[in-house]
Amino acid sequence: MNSKFYRFLVISAVSAFLLTAVCPDKSSAKKLFGGSDGAKKSAPVKKEAENKSAAEAANVLSSGAIIKFDKPIYDFGNVTPDSINDCSFKFTNIGTGTLEITGTKGTCKCTVPNLKKNDYAPGESGEITVSFHAPKFQGLTTQSVYVTTNDPNNSRIELGIKANVLTQVQVEPEKMSLSLLEPNGGAKEITLKSIDNERYAITKITSAGDVFTFDFDPNNVSDTHTLKPKVNVDALRHYLSGSVLIEITHPACKAVKVDYSCMREFEASPAAIIIRNAVEGKAQRRTIYLTSNYNEKIVVDSAASDKGIIKVISQKQTENRFEFEVEITPPLREGKLRVFSDTLYIKIKDKEPINIPCRGFFSPSK
Repeated sequence: MNSKFYRFLVISAVSAFLLTAVCPDKSSAKKLFGGSDGAKKSAPVKKEAENKSAAEAANVLSSGAIIKFDKPIYDFGNVTPDSINDCSFKFTNIGTGTLEITGTKGTCKCTVPNLKKNDYAPGESGEITVSFHAPKFQGLTTQSVYVTTNDPNNSRIELGIKANVLTQVQVEPEKMSLSLLEPNGGAKEITLKSIDNERYAITKITSAGDVFTFDFDPNNVSDTHTLKPKVNVDALRHYLSGSVLIEITHPACKAVKVDYSCMREFEASPAAIIIRNAVEGKAQRRTIYLTSNYNEKIVVDSAASDKGIIKVISQKQTENRFEFEVEITPPLREGKLRVFSDTLYIKIKDKEPINIPCRGFFSPSK
């Protein structure tokens, strides 16, 4: 036998023996040398790891903090004006993880929340105390307190506060409807009466734009006061709504107010003209209605615009209404100008003019 051939047989036999000893089966050999079976096994391992991660995440979520308030709304009932009132909102961590309250905030400075600590163990209870500063004037009021937590289902909770501010001095009327055409604006007497029979004096009366003036004696101490308002109708035209503030010396009521409102003499609809996607030189038409709120006959002296962009095409009149058909022609654009404006002035005989602004927006350049 050829020596070279003999050595080849010996080496082959030894290699086969070693391979069989190290890898006794095909699957092991394929694992050792990176066969296809190893690739097939890697997919279930990866899926098992993903399922394990999802299970762990679900477990963390289920064991998190859960906050529960006994009552999310506190009703003070009747309170006195300008008084300080305290309440508390009790809560419990009914979850299995630590509850963290990261913030508490009121809707305004009149509602101030306070919390002793921020972390609460499972089953532990706590409370948020709130100091509520009531308004100065009579009526129902509501405020809110917002609480932020690490509870995944209640990360931001709104707590409510309700109260009825009940003054010890009744004022009649509480609201006045005035008129620009009636003598003295149609104002009536204002009566202040103490509910608890406490005597007091009026120290100051103010109103926006000095629409109202009053004659009163600051030295007059009584449980009842009657005021006769004097209305400046010219000022009323500029301040059609507002309040009369009456400051007094009653120990449980520092001030009362009377709200008032008044219709303007004439109303334009629309009050302003808006033109969108305007094209220079391409006119658009609009209808404007001018109405008398007091059923007066309207006598129009003229109707013209400032720049001539708005032109009155036609007008029709009824007993208390004017109807104007106007045409708005956008001017030539200058450079990159995108906006144009004009104002229609309607002059009414012996009355203040009505001004209707117009604002147009050119179509974007292509």
